[in-house]
Amino acid sequence: MIQIVENYENYINSLPELISKSYYKAEFFMQKLGLKHATYYRKLKSKSFTHQEVKLITTLLFPEEILIQELQKSEEDIKAGRTVDFSDFKEKLRTKYNI
Repeated sequence: MIQIVENYENYINSLPELISKSYYKAEFFMQKLGLKHATYYRKLKSKSFTHQEVKLITTLLFPEEILIQELQKSEEDIKAGRTVDFSDFKEKLRTKYNI
């Protein structure tokens, strides 16, 4: 358990560097997090993002890993038989959107 906490702390400490090396500008993160300019930079400097903000920043920084996780979950669903027939799916969409 201590290792998990230490890893999280190391990750939080590396966030400013990861953000600066990303392809996104600071404005992008501010917009996605819903933070004002001063609040964003204060949190970045003091490394005081909430865990929800850290989770969102992580998904923005590593979209490939999120995609891989989702694909793995999908494969597990297929193997477990948790699928929907395409015609049923189309009918649900038609009903939902009144098409």
